[in-house]
Amino acid sequence: MGIILPAFVIIFFTFEFGNEYKFKVGIIDKDNSYASEEIVKVIDELEDVEAVHIKEKDYKMLLVSQQIQMAIIINNDFQEKLLNNKYNNIIIKSINESDVNAVVRTMIELKCEDLSMISNISNKDINKFKNFNENYKDEITKLSLNDVDESKPQIEKSLGLIIFIVFIICGNIANFLIEDEENNTKIRILSSGISKWKYYFSLVFVFYIMSFSTILIYYLICKIFSINFGMENSVNFLIVMMFLNLLALSFNLCIVAFTRSRYTSTIVNILIIVPCCMLSGVFWDFHVMTDDLQRIGKFMPIRWVILCVETLQRTNNLQSINTYLYSLTLLSIIFFVITFIKLRKSKEI
Repeated sequence: MGIILPAFVIIFFTFEFGNEYKFKVGIIDKDNSYASEEIVKVIDELEDVEAVHIKEKDYKMLLVSQQIQMAIIINNDFQEKLLNNKYNNIIIKSINESDVNAVVRTMIELKCEDLSMISNISNKDINKFKNFNENYKDEITKLSLNDVDESKPQIEKSLGLIIFIVFIICGNIANFLIEDEENNTKIRILSSGISKWKYYFSLVFVFYIMSFSTILIYYLICKIFSINFGMENSVNFLIVMMFLNLLALSFNLCIVAFTRSRYTSTIVNILIIVPCCMLSGVFWDFHVMTDDLQRIGKFMPIRWVILCVETLQRTNNLQSINTYLYSLTLLSIIFFVITFIKLRKSKEI
């Protein structure tokens, strides 16, 4: 149950948060004029883009929390400057650059050019300006973003949760090492003539299979329900998760070797993993953090896993992430070596 239940929990969140994606643009309209409303309309008419009116004091927090992806600030003299053919600048704020960002920016620029052109023949008359603009709009068709590759793969909605749960599961499974000793299971097995090395290597193998079962169940359910992995060959995702599982298990076995307490190892695991997940961009967008935190986060192994998935979604080539996979393997080996050295010094081996 402890292996199967987490897989279904992740599936739930994948369906809950992985449905239709709307690119939200926060609108701060200080002018509240006919011209500014035209700018808002051209944004709202874009397919899969939603314009929401917000307060200027809130836009930074909304961007950081990813409640909006862009903020558009229209100054209070927008229409007046437009009619008088003066330079008019709409302020656009965003954290990340993407295809949709570029499309929205382009559409705003094109609309501003159109309105500026219409104002030139309106002789500063707002009524003429409105009539010319309405006639002009009849000749324009709506732009669809169906051809813009910005629909977020559903797997991204729950990727952070997958990574976090894998580390928690591996922590619980690694604690069986202590439970074996407390229940004298280890003594009974070793008294049958099995060497300590064989005993520990067998445990590591069994632990890996147990912990990987959650990922495998999750993967199979995703395939059954046709959840989008964002890559041509979804087996590549499973391969990345295999390396993640190896890292998580080796890390938790290292903790167990030093703590020798189920309660302590669980606390230490959480105290280390939660900050690492934060710095790696598991719980929020990596780019909302300061440059200093991003520099630290780039050295986090969990960040490497996320980059593996993101790179595969762009390239669909497993060779493009070889460096990350080699790094994860090397780090896992280091954790295993530290674990066995500690056990050897404790005369467990």
